[in-house]
Formats: sequence, structure tokens, C-alpha cells
Amino acid sequence: MTKQELAERSEHNSAHVLALFDQPEPNPKLGLYLELVHKAGARFHGIEVNKPAAVVGRIREIIAREQILTVSALAKVSGINRSQLSSLLNDPDPNPTLATFDRLVATLGAEQEFGLVSFMDAEVEQAIVVGIEEVEAVKQETRARHLWAVPNPTPTMSAAAERAAQAKAEALAAELTERISRLHEMNVALEKRLADGAAELERLRGLNAALERLRAEDEAEIARLKQANRELERLYVQDQAELAELSARKDWGLGRKLLFGVSCVAAGAGAAAIVMQSRGRS
Repeated sequence: MTKQELAERSEHNSAHVLALFDQPEPNPKLGLYLELVHKAGARFHGIEVNKPAAVVGRIREIIAREQILTVSALAKVSGINRSQLSSLLNDPDPNPTLATFDRLVATLGAEQEFGLVSFMDAEVEQAIVVGIEEVEAVKQETRARHLWAVPNPTPTMSAAAERAAQAKAEALAAELTERISRLHEMNVALEKRLADGAAELERLRGLNAALERLRAEDEAEIARLKQANRELERLYVQDQAELAELSARKDWGLGRKLLFGVSCVAAGAGAAAIVMQSRGRS
């Protein structure tokens, strides 16, 4: 389709959508981009629905798969603010900019996993057949066996027969829709498994420099946190020792404490007097 047709099909202002194509570095929200992708009949590889939540959910799966334990390391390598990144990953309804999404994907070395593919696999699409006339043509074009032939009502049918045929057609359509949905889910799940397997091979080969850098930053962040924790434990032990020492001095009676305080004041006053006298002599 043309850019104009895509803009008209979208649920956004056509002029706004067309303007994106004229920008050298367009940066729409991920939700708008996914809507345009959907209207064009595509989706991200391994993503079942064109929704930001599904895409960010897949990013979380990749983060877990790559064993990235700290948001700080991911934020540092990707150049995304840590609090912004944390909010994005925990938001139930996220909608980052396309640039933010792109930085995350690049940092995780997952560019190949987010390629655009046809929304439905060709075999799944070929499972949809409407009307008996199209069945033979479809059979000749594909070896798929998920075909249903629904007789088209003819004018000679009685009203009752037409209603029965319509009911049968609707039942078959509902069953077919459910089967197509299951096939689509299985296809996306298989895409994820293939992507995860490829990522594991890539990791074993040690070819992904971006991920290696991210893992190194992650390990450094964990080491820093462990060191900070050890310092806190040292301070805690030191505080406990000081408290124990202070507790050991509780045997002083009130009278002794007052006498000690008065003697300190007297000694201070005496010292002050001596200083004043020496100053007077000088």
C-alpha cells in the first residue's frame, strides 16, 4: 500500500502519520509505530500482538534469558536514565518512544529478534477459506490441510434450509477462527524458541560484544553493591562494639556522675582564672 493509504487506515491524524515519513529521524511512540505496522499486515518476530506491553514483555524475557541482574548496568550501557528504565520495565501499560525501544534492543544485542514478519504465517493464512468455489484453487496453491468448504446459500433454498446452512457456516467459522488463533500462538511460541536458541549459540560463541559489555557492567555493579554491603556490615559491628562499651560504663552512680561533672566545671573555671591572671600580669 502507499503511505497515504496507510495514513488513512491508521487511527491517528493522517497528516501526522505522513509527516513521520518525511522526518530524517522520526521518533514516534512505540504504540503508534506498532499500529502502523499492524495496519500494514506485519508484526515483530516472536510477538503475538502489536501492543507495547507485549513488546516490553518480550524485552523482559530477553533480560532474564541473558541473566542481566541489575537495571543500573542496563541503564548505563543503553544510555537510558535508570529511573526511567525501571519505570518502563515495571509499567503495566508502557509506551516508550521508538528511540528508547531501539536503544534497549541494540544494548541487548537482539536486533535480529525484532525483525518485521507477516502478521500471520503463510500456512495459517491459507487455512482460511470462504465459500466452496475457492477451495480447489487454494488446494492447488498450498499443501496445507486446514481447509473448510462452506456451501454458499442459493436462491432456491428454503428459508429454513438457508438458516441451517448459515448456522453451520457460523459454527464452522467459529471453530476455524479458534484453530487459527491456536496456530498463530504456536507459531509465535516457536519463533521465540528459535530466537532463544540462536541467542544461546551466540552467547556460547562469544560474538556479541554489546552483551558482553553489558554483562561486565552488571558484574561490576553487583561487586560494588557487595562491597557497599560489607562496609555497612563493618560499620554495624563497630557501632555494636561502641554500644557495648557504653553499656559497660553504666555502673557509675548518679552521685559519682554529678561529682565528676562539678569537678570538671571547677577545673575549667580554675584554668580560666589562671589564664586571666597571666594575661593581667602581662
